[in-house]
Amino acid sequence: MDYFIIFILFAAALFFAGKYRMLKNQLKSICTQLKDGHTRLVSVELLDKDIEAVAFEINRLLENIQQTVIKSNASAAALKSSITDISHDMKTPLTSVIGYLQLAKKGGCDEKTEEIINICLERAASCNALINDFFELSLFEAQGCKVLLEKVDAAGIICEQILMNHPAFEKKGIMPHFENSDQAVMVIADSGLLNRVIQNLISNGVRYTQGDIFFSICKENGRALITVRNPVPPHAQIDVFHIFERYYTQDKSRSRGSGIGLFLCRQFVEAMGGSIRAQADGGSLWIQVGLKLCDDIYPVDK
Repeated sequence: MDYFIIFILFAAALFFAGKYRMLKNQLKSICTQLKDGHTRLVSVELLDKDIEAVAFEINRLLENIQQTVIKSNASAAALKSSITDISHDMKTPLTSVIGYLQLAKKGGCDEKTEEIINICLERAASCNALINDFFELSLFEAQGCKVLLEKVDAAGIICEQILMNHPAFEKKGIMPHFENSDQAVMVIADSGLLNRVIQNLISNGVRYTQGDIFFSICKENGRALITVRNPVPPHAQIDVFHIFERYYTQDKSRSRGSGIGLFLCRQFVEAMGGSIRAQADGGSLWIQVGLKLCDDIYPVDK
């Protein structure tokens, strides 16, 4: 009789141990499925009502989350599309306003009226730049960043952008200085994105500089280092750790910029496999872009 009881207890212990192990393995399987990004719903192999009930509730929550994500993505896409359309709709009449103001100025007017027109032109230009920033940001977020890497002369692009921005330099009495501008520096980059990066860096410099703007490019450890430096006010508080974040601006009133330009610079540079950093010292702001030299991949024609 004692042996029979011991046998029954031993069998029961084996049964519950096996049951426990099966439950534990099933829970591990559910956890693994939840961690798998490609698994939509969890499945169970053990025929247990409690486990099936847990799996059912998990799947119900997953389906609700999926529907919420789908709706959120659709709303975000619609919002980005609306921002793009609104930016375009605002830009068209604003361009006309600037044109009419310029015509009025050329038509001849007294000194007071010309002063008012100049103020209007300045405000309209600032508004136009702001709309352009938001338009470019909305396009970037809606379409992403398409990159076509090729062999590009970074020094040549800097020279082109300096020439294109000559009116802006002249208007503010800024003299651009570019060291070694006559030496080609070939990098692996997207020419369109690199042009936009240099343009945004120049626009930022023109907006905030307290003097001339200095450009330089050098080779170091298989990389081309493009540096743009401009003087800043002595007591300017520039957070170089957050300067490339979206909407950051050292002018807290945001009356001089949106803070989008440098954010886009970082996105474009990183999309090209490069790096960007900022440093503020000695009364100057330094922004340095690092790109891979193509010398390591393609020989430069000599």
